[in-house]
Formats: sequence, structure tokens, C-alpha cells
Amino acid sequence: MQKNKWILQDIDKEYLHTLQQELNLPEVVLKVLLARGVKSPCEIKDFIFPKKEELFNPYLLGDMYKAVTRIKQAIENKEKILIYADRDVDGITSLAVLYNTIFTLGGDVVWYIPSDEGYGLSCSVLDKYKTENVKLIITVDCGISAVAEIDYANSLGMEVVVTDHHEPPQDGLPKACCVVDPKVVTCNYPFKELAGCGVSFKVSQALMQTYGKYFDKEIAILAVKNERIYLIVLVNDVIVKEKELLNKTDLTKFSKIVTNSKKYVEDTENKDIEIIEIEEDKDIKQVAYDILKRYRNKCFDDDGRMLEFFENNIDLVALGTVADIVPLTNENRILVKSGLSILNDNYSKRLGLGYIFEEYLKNSPVSAKAISWKIAPILNAAGRMGKASVAANLILADDNYNANNFFVELKKLNNDRKELQNENIKQFNVLLKQQCDTENDNILVVSAKNLMHGVTGIVASQMVKLYGKPVILFIEDLQKGEATGACRSIDGFDIVGALDKTKDLLIKFGGHNQAAGLTIENSKIDEFRKRIKKIAKDYISTEMVAKKINVDCELKITEVNKRTYNDLTLLEPFGASNSVPIFMLRNVGFEEISVIGQTQEHLKLKVCKDGMSIPAVFWGAAKYIDDFGYKQKYDILFNMDFNRDAVQLIIMDVKIV
Repeated sequence: MQKNKWILQDIDKEYLHTLQQELNLPEVVLKVLLARGVKSPCEIKDFIFPKKEELFNPYLLGDMYKAVTRIKQAIENKEKILIYADRDVDGITSLAVLYNTIFTLGGDVVWYIPSDEGYGLSCSVLDKYKTENVKLIITVDCGISAVAEIDYANSLGMEVVVTDHHEPPQDGLPKACCVVDPKVVTCNYPFKELAGCGVSFKVSQALMQTYGKYFDKEIAILAVKNERIYLIVLVNDVIVKEKELLNKTDLTKFSKIVTNSKKYVEDTENKDIEIIEIEEDKDIKQVAYDILKRYRNKCFDDDGRMLEFFENNIDLVALGTVADIVPLTNENRILVKSGLSILNDNYSKRLGLGYIFEEYLKNSPVSAKAISWKIAPILNAAGRMGKASVAANLILADDNYNANNFFVELKKLNNDRKELQNENIKQFNVLLKQQCDTENDNILVVSAKNLMHGVTGIVASQMVKLYGKPVILFIEDLQKGEATGACRSIDGFDIVGALDKTKDLLIKFGGHNQAAGLTIENSKIDEFRKRIKKIAKDYISTEMVAKKINVDCELKITEVNKRTYNDLTLLEPFGASNSVPIFMLRNVGFEEISVIGQTQEHLKLKVCKDGMSIPAVFWGAAKYIDDFGYKQKYDILFNMDFNRDAVQLIIMDVKIV
């Protein structure tokens, strides 16, 4: 068995007891959060009970005001708008959110998703839509690296609004009329890890707000305490000015006044006044901020138009955010938890998604795990097979006839994807042994000729899990003389940064620090392999390649029960940066060990201690069956699952005591 390093966090037992007294939450939940660095009572409450009112203002994103002003101008002038999307689930949901918003507002809008042109904008597609009189292009979940293509669009007289969440190129942004991407260095947005659909949602939200009563108008938040006065001025819910006033100020210039003192404003001519009663036993500035928070919460609950927008789109944002494997923390946690709630209440309002959920979930809840394991792969199959428009049409379908037809087509594409995936795994595994030294290479680069595209990223991800090293897989097109590649990396190695150091060899590239795509001339692959291996050798340490498992806490076998399993649901949704908790049991025995699975690769067993036994599975461990003796004792790491009305352990690692 592989020797992995287990990292068990120390927890302050006195502080744990204090938190239990104050928060009245299960001990196991608090232990997990403390192990993950969520420590203060306020942080813990915000994590477990995220509120949609805590979502950040979309106008904090750089270029947002310019973007929605240009989009609104296009809507009002009846300019033809093209939404250009990426072909994965994140791209498709990004497209659906923005398309529905612009269409609802009366815009002349069409959309496009690449089929066989590769990732990102394509000059040939731009030529096509130029002839169709498109004036404005809005990219969703792509565009940040499309420097040359956006230059070409500009030369055709088309303007481009980029909305993306990928890493920007290190040598400068594309010359779009505006760029909305939280990862742009100059962007001060408080949370950098939105998915593409999260950015699209923010753009749509800000666009909706341009039609509001107070758009571009000043609102005064006025705190009065004894003789002291503190003023906060908002424009589009962004604080533009704040100060303590020494004298009474002219309030007539404000479109609305929100204050805790009716007496202070009774003489003003301003008719739009809202009184919010609040405790005044705080500093005057804090009183002002308490008024502001209460006002914002009230606005969210009372604005029926924006509440309807939220409820009509947040389910798609949850779907795309989970599927794109971005961190499920901070704002993403709010978006996903809210969206999952709406999906579980009534997923049938999405006719196409309803068919998928009924077929593949069979009335079980829509969870982040269900989306990751069952729903996202089906929707992604369309893009992988070069027909992402099928998945987009399924999500956008507003009648059962079309929704069912797109669902039937999507199921076929998914079956084709599975066959292609199995074939490509075989081919790449053979080539890997021929082209790589899996022991000594710090990065594995494999090139295949004339395989079908679509599943290269999946195969690369599987190889990363197997070898614990970054993987780059190319498929060469002998007719074009070009190869398209998929990269998957490990923690600590920024694959986009590495590609940037070889950009003189590449036609184009882009992505995240853990996953990227690239295109290169076939003739330059050998030189690329040589240079990227040198970069990996310089940057990847033995410590980085060695697998480390962060253990959330140790449990007693008596604590492994249905109650603990139910308590852990407070931590959902699970996903990137909020994984299913990993627990440790010490000094246990194994009984009733048997091999299971169609390919006979897995083990089924019982974990025993102190007269108790708990069913367990150990995926991929059949090859170790001879190492397990009935009289031997083990320490194990595991996730807790629920199967057939009983707790089941999913064993992750084992050490002989």
C-alpha cells in the first residue's frame, strides 16, 4: 500500500467546550470546522447558516458599471447581442443566466457555444456573426485569454464585453471594451473564486439593478446618537463617502434617507425617508453600519423584482458552480446552498433538467455530490462530444416536447462519451509507458495521434490521481499540424504559470492553476516536453508529490452512528475546499473481507472494535487483500456514508498498527 502522510490537527479542548456552550452545535461539527481553520463564533455561524443577504455587491467587480451600461445601451438600441460561451456545465449555465436576463429585458440576443473549434473565441465564428449584424459580443466563462481574437473582433467593428473567471494572461488583458473577472489583478472584489456562472449571475444582477428606482442616485445612511451624526453615502449600494458630521447637512440632494432618528429629518423637504430603529449603545460609526446592514437586508426581502430574479437563476448558478469544482466557501457556499434548496423544492420548473433528475437521481435529493457524480458528467458529455448546444437547449427548453427530445439526444451522447473515454484511457496508458518515466519525471506529458477529442481532461484527471503528478495529454491532428492538450495539476504547482513560461511555443492556452487547455504545433511538442519537464523539476519538490491526507478529527467507534452522520449535514454542501470530512479510527480489526465490483477491484468488509462492527468499502483495494489478516490491527481513515438505512465507512487509507 502507498505510504501517505496523515496530518491530524490539534484542537484546543477548552475552546471547543466554550464554543459548544455558546453555539449549541454538535461537537463533531465544531471539531471539523476548527480543524479547517473556521474558528470564531461569527465565522462558524456564517459558515453553517449562510445568508443570501451577505452576497457581495456586484458593482465591486472591476468594470461592472461599464459592462452593464454598454449591455443596457445595446438592449435599448435594439443592437444584436451575441453571448459566446464555453462548452462545459459552467459555460452552459453562465449562458442560460445571462441569456434569460437579457431576453427578459427585451434584448435582441443570440448565443453560440464552440463545437469543434476548440476552447474560446474563434475568428471564423466572429466572421459569421459579423454578417448577421452582431454589434456586441459578451463572453461567458471564456474570453480572458482571447487577446488576438478580440483584436480581430475590434477590427470588424464589433465590441466585446468579457465576463470570465479564469486566470488573466500575464502580459496584459485583451482590448475589450470592458473585462469583468475577479482574478484581474486590479479588481478589488472580496472573493476571487467565483465560477463563470457566478460572474454571469453578478453581471445579470447588476444589469437588473440598472432598471431600479435608485440606480445611479445617492442614498444617505444617517446615524444620529445624542449630538453626534455619522453619514454614509451609497450609490448603487457601494459606499462612495462616509464621515462624521460636525454640523447639520443639506439632505435635499439625496434621493432617499435611511436613519434611526425621525426627529433629525422631520424638517427636511425630502419625501423618501425610511426610519430604522436600532440599538444605540455602540460607537456612532457602528450604529451607522448597523442601519446599513438592516437596510440592505430589508431591500433584499422587499424587492420582489430582484427576489424573483434571484430565485429564477440561483439554481443554475449552484449547478455550474459545483460542476466547475471551484471552492465551496465564502460566497460560493451561499450561492450553492441557496440554489440546492430551490432545486430540491421544485426542479421540475426546469423541464430539461427535470428529465435528468428523474432518470438519474430517482427521487433522491439534489446534493452537491449528486451534481458532481451524476448530473454534471451527463451535461458535460454534450460538450465533450462536440455538441454542447444540446445541453444548452435542454436547460433553456420551455416546452416538454423539446425538452424530452434534447434529453434523449443527450443520453446517447453520454453513452458515446463513455465508450470514447474507455478507448482513450487504454491508448493513453500504453503511450504513457512509452513516452514517460513515471518514477523520475515530475510532470507526465503524453502525445497521441488522431484520437477523438472530448474526454482528454477526464483521462488526465485520472492519471493525476494515479501518479500524484501533473499530467498534460495531447491529441495531434495530422491534417492541421496542430495538437490540442488538456492539463491537470497537483496542489502547489500552477500549471497556467508553467505554460506561460513556454508561451513562445504555444498557439494559445488558458485556464486555472490546477486545470488548463492549450494548442501547439505538432512539430513543437518535443521542445515543449523538454522545457515543461525542466520547469516541473525546478518547482515540484518531493514533498509536493508525496500524498498528504488532512484528517479532520479522530472518532471513537461508538461515535460512528446515524446521529453523527446527520449532524455532519450541517457542513454541506461538500465539494472543493469543503470536502467530506475525513475521520480516523485507531486499533480496529477487519472481518468478512470480500472482493466486489464488476472488475473485481474493490473490497467489502466489516470494521470491528470493542464488540461493535460497521460495514465498510475500500475502493480499488482488492490488490491488497493478501495484506489484511484477521488478527491484525489497523488505524484507518474514512468518510462516513449512509447505505440502506445504516452507516457505512468509505475507507481512504490504512496503516498497520
